[in-house]
Amino acid sequence: MALSKEQEKWLSKIMSDNKIVKEVPDELLTEEFLLAAVQKNRNMMQHVPDAQKSEAVCLAAVKQDGSLLQHIPKAQKTEALCLAAVRQDSLNLQYVPEALKTEAVYIAAVQKDGQNLRYIPDAAKTEEICIEAMKHSRSSYINVYSQTVSSSHPLQLVPEELKTEAVCIAAVQNDSNALGFVPEAVKTEAVCLAAVQKDGYRLKYVPDALKTEAVCLAAVQHGSTDLMRYGHALQYVPDALKTEALCLAAVQENGSALQYIPKALITGDFEAKIRSAISSGSGGSGYGVESIKP
Repeated sequence: MALSKEQEKWLSKIMSDNKIVKEVPDELLTEEFLLAAVQKNRNMMQHVPDAQKSEAVCLAAVKQDGSLLQHIPKAQKTEALCLAAVRQDSLNLQYVPEALKTEAVYIAAVQKDGQNLRYIPDAAKTEEICIEAMKHSRSSYINVYSQTVSSSHPLQLVPEELKTEAVCIAAVQNDSNALGFVPEAVKTEAVCLAAVQKDGYRLKYVPDALKTEAVCLAAVQHGSTDLMRYGHALQYVPDALKTEALCLAAVQENGSALQYIPKALITGDFEAKIRSAISSGSGGSGYGVESIKP
């Protein structure tokens, strides 16, 4: 329904002064008028009479500015309104009544920033909430040059009983630094594989017992994207696992990985295969290839 000329006049005034809405005659405060007013000046919501704050008007307001949730009466707040407010800005979680802090609302908060997990009571944390938090988290400290483990990670905010394999995989898939905060009991081959697939250098922090052929191969094929050193994870592969296939995969990624191949292995046909792998590889310069005897 189109607005009346009188409503249009009031609407133009609201554009420049949000308090003017308090002077609008009640008969003109229709839902259509308020929906239009929200689009012109959303801050006028704090001056709208509670009786006129319909769910549609409130939803339109919080989608623009979630902090307006604080100006909506508690009795009129719904999960839909709270979800819209938190999705607009996770800081608006503070305006959500305890009774409406559902799993869906918490998930919306951690999807904006995994660090919001700190504002969720442990009793309310679920595996799904923690998985979503890990998918949207980063370490507070990352040193790609020294390849050190971060000083902290949101995985530390997850209760021990919820540090499941699924949660830990989500954490390392998003940020390989999280491997340093995975409990030893949960540090499975699957978790370690996910970490090295994100950054091969994380093989350095994989327990030797979990350095399987699959994990080591993934590591040499997925170098640090920050340092662009694909293949160099070979230096963290135990000599017993440095098979022809693994070493060839490493030098094919980066010829300079040759320096980590035991010289005793570079004999006969394998020497020719290395030369071929380096020349056909996709990265690196073949550093050290001159050390292979002609």
